[in-house]
Amino acid sequence: MQSLPLTPETMRKHYTTALDALYEIAASYYMLGRLHDAQHLLHLSLQLLESEDAQPQHRLKLLLLYGKVLIASLLLSRQDADLLFSIVQDAKQTADALQDQQGIADALSLLGQAHLFATIVASLKRGEFPDSPRDQGKYTEAFAYQQQSLELREALHDTRGISESLFFIGNVYQFWQHYDQAQEHFAKAYALAEQHGHSYEKTEPARHLALFALNRGDLEQALTYARQALTFREAASFKLFLPLDHLLLRSVYQAQGDTTSAQFHLQQASAIAEEIGHSEIVSSILKAESMQASQK
Repeated sequence: MQSLPLTPETMRKHYTTALDALYEIAASYYMLGRLHDAQHLLHLSLQLLESEDAQPQHRLKLLLLYGKVLIASLLLSRQDADLLFSIVQDAKQTADALQDQQGIADALSLLGQAHLFATIVASLKRGEFPDSPRDQGKYTEAFAYQQQSLELREALHDTRGISESLFFIGNVYQFWQHYDQAQEHFAKAYALAEQHGHSYEKTEPARHLALFALNRGDLEQALTYARQALTFREAASFKLFLPLDHLLLRSVYQAQGDTTSAQFHLQQASAIAEEIGHSEIVSSILKAESMQASQK
């Protein structure tokens, strides 16, 4: 016996279930470092949204995740930024059409990140440091988008998002070589995330505060923050950037003269990077360290 056609309401429910499941799978791929799989699945998911039975809210959600995945691909694989800008601009337009203030704030943050990291990668491709004088003006768009995002997130009382925006504003100050303001924003981002129980949002501020402490020779504080960054990332099961945390601990232990611990964390970083298919994470950071050492 042939089954009866689904009602429009039932179709929409099935689409919601299917798209929610695809989103969760893609998000897991992203966290596990399977960026190619995440991109492929998100591309297919967006094609499903062309049906009139799909809800526009799903499109926004998928576009925002796609933007995060493409930012990671840009950083790790030096992937072309054209698709990234297309996706995050689409997310912003979709959020505007829905009048979704949270979505607008998140899309603005992604636009800021896209401009920030596209400039960084372009500098690295030229064999220059990202804080090269010729790039100073290029971070203004990244700064402006994060400031807009921060204002919206403050109005929405989105403490998780406020912490994120403060961190990325600190990033811009860092590449402008305004190190005091950078460190101040990292500390604010960390304190706000801690106050509101956002453990993962403390990860990157902690890692960057560790780097500042390492550079000024405060090895105990550097070790404390570096260990925290690793702990927060592991607790969130965010494998993609775990090699960064191990490489930072390697640098701290190396500065302390603890070669055994330094070698252990280098091995951990290399093993995880190879497992997730991004061994270039380790090689690129070691190359950057070598470049910095040669200029001292």
